[in-house]
Amino acid sequence: MAVGVPELLERGRAALLGCDWSTARACFEQAGGGDADGPAAAVDGLGQALYWLGDYRRALALRARAFASYRRDGDRRAAALVAIRLAMLHGLIDGDGAVVGGWLASAQRLLEQCPDCPERGWVDLFLAAVTDDPDERERLAESARRTGQRFGETGLEFDALAYSGKALVERGEVPSGMRLIDEAFAAVASGVVSDPWAAGEIYCALLSSCELARDVRRAEGWLHAVDRYVDRTGELPIAAICRMHYGGLLCAAGRWEAAERELLESLRIYDGSYVGTRAEPLLRLAELRVRQGRLAEAGRLLDDFAGRPEASLPQALLHLALGEAPLARSLAERALARRPLDVRAVPLLSVLVDAALATGDVDSARSAADRLDWLATTTRLASVRGMAALARARLASSDGSEDAAAAADAAAAAFTEADLPGERARARLELARALAERQPEVARAEARAALECFLELGAPRPADEAMALLRQLGDRARCRPRRAHGTPDALTDREREVLALLAEGASNADIAARLVISPRTAEHHVANILAKLGLSSRAEVAAFLVRRGVTSWARVGSSVRSAGTSAPDRS
Repeated sequence: MAVGVPELLERGRAALLGCDWSTARACFEQAGGGDADGPAAAVDGLGQALYWLGDYRRALALRARAFASYRRDGDRRAAALVAIRLAMLHGLIDGDGAVVGGWLASAQRLLEQCPDCPERGWVDLFLAAVTDDPDERERLAESARRTGQRFGETGLEFDALAYSGKALVERGEVPSGMRLIDEAFAAVASGVVSDPWAAGEIYCALLSSCELARDVRRAEGWLHAVDRYVDRTGELPIAAICRMHYGGLLCAAGRWEAAERELLESLRIYDGSYVGTRAEPLLRLAELRVRQGRLAEAGRLLDDFAGRPEASLPQALLHLALGEAPLARSLAERALARRPLDVRAVPLLSVLVDAALATGDVDSARSAADRLDWLATTTRLASVRGMAALARARLASSDGSEDAAAAADAAAAAFTEADLPGERARARLELARALAERQPEVARAEARAALECFLELGAPRPADEAMALLRQLGDRARCRPRRAHGTPDALTDREREVLALLAEGASNADIAARLVISPRTAEHHVANILAKLGLSSRAEVAAFLVRRGVTSWARVGSSVRSAGTSAPDRS
C-alpha cells in the first residue's frame, strides 16, 4: 500500500528529530521535496536533511525555494522561520553580511502581523548571537527564552538560556553565567532538548564561555558530551567551533602542542563547512604562533586581516614581540575604545600595559592596570587577578618599587589557581627580576623554574629572557636543553606514565581510569606522545618500546599502578 504525502512528511520530521538524516532525506524526496512544484514542507525538510548530511549548497537552494513556497501559500510564520535559518547559514557558510541582512529583514517583515509567536523568539535569539554588546545579548536572549517557555519550545528556551549565560560571563558575572549554561547543557544531556540545532548552539556557547573565563576544567568535563553529540549528528561544524574555542583555551593555558592540534583540525573542518567564519580559528592560530615565537608565520596568517578590529589582539602581540611597541600600543588602545570594558578586554589591557611601559608612558600603563584591577574585582576570576597583579608588578619594577616582588608573587599564585602554567612562568620571571638585587639566590631559583616551564612549553623568546637574566645573576649551571623530538627525552613525566600504560595495551578509557584524568586528557597525552616520538599508531608505539626494552617502561607502569587513584591530573 502506497504511503501518502502527509505520512511521509511526518516520518521525515521524526527522522530529523532522531538525527536519522538519510531516512529523512528519503522520506522528503518521496514526498516531492526534489520536484520543482513539490510541497513546501517537503522541500524544506529535504533542505534540512541535506544540510545535516553536509550538502550545504543544495541545502541553501532548497530552503530558499521552500521560503518562496511558504510565502506564496500564505504561511508567513513558516516562511519567517526558514528566512532566519537562511540568515544564520549564509553568515556561517558564506560570511556575506548583505545576504544575512536581507534574510533577517525578510523574517522581521513577515512577522509584523504575528505579534506573539515562537518565530519571533528565534529572531531575537539570532540578534542575541550576533550582537557584541553583552547587555543587549542578555536582553534579547531573555526575550527569546520567555517566548520559548510560553510556547513550549524547549529548544528555543534553553538555547536562549545558554546565550544569557554567555552574556553574563562576558560581563564578568562568571559563576552566574556558567550556572545558566550548565543548566542548558544538562537539558540537552537529559533529552529535554531534542532539537539538534539548538543543542549544537548550546555546546558552542559553553565552550566559548569556558575560553573567555579560562575554565580548563569545566571545558574538559563537558567535552565528552560534545564528542557524543558530533558522533550522533555528524555535525562536523560544531566540532570545528568547539575545537576552536578549546584550542584558544589551551593556548592561554600554555598547552601549546595540544592547542595547535585542536586549531589545525578546526581549520580543516572549517574549510569544508563554515568557510564564512574561518577567520576565528585563523586568528587564534596566529596568536598561538606569536606565543610560540614563530613570528614570520604569525605575520603571514595576519596578512589578510590588516585593519580588521577582530585581529587587534594577535596583531598587537606580534608588534610587541617584534619590538614595535608604539604600533602595539596604538592597536590595543583603538581596540579597547571600540568595546565595553568586560572580560574580553583583559588580554588587550595586558598588552597595553607592556606596550605603554616599553614606550615610557607610565601613566597609560597605570590606567590600563587600573582597569585590570577593576575587572579582577568584578569578575573574581583567578586568571584576571593574575593579569592585574602581573601588571602591577611591572609597573612597580618600572618605578623601582619594592612592591614588585609581592605583586609578582600574587600573580604567580593566581595563575597557579587558574591552571595557567605559561602565565605562571611569566610571573615567576618577573619575580626573579624584582628580587635580583636583594635576594639573588631566590631570584636564580625563580628564573630557573620559569626557564624550565618555557622550555617545556616550547616558548623560545621568554626562555631566552630567562636565560639572559640567569647570566646576569651569575648562574653558571647548565640549563636543561629542550627535549628533542623522536626520543624518550621528548616526553613529560605524565606522558611517560601514559606511555607505560600504552605498553600494556591500555585504551584511552583505561588510561583515563588508571591515572584519574578525563578521557579527553588521555587522548591529548596519547596524541602528544605519537607526535613527539614521530609515530602514527599504537602499533608503532609497541614496536618503539620493544626496540628500547619494554621492561624498563613496565617498571614505570608498576609505579603508576601502586600510586592508585590518589590525585587527579591537573595538567
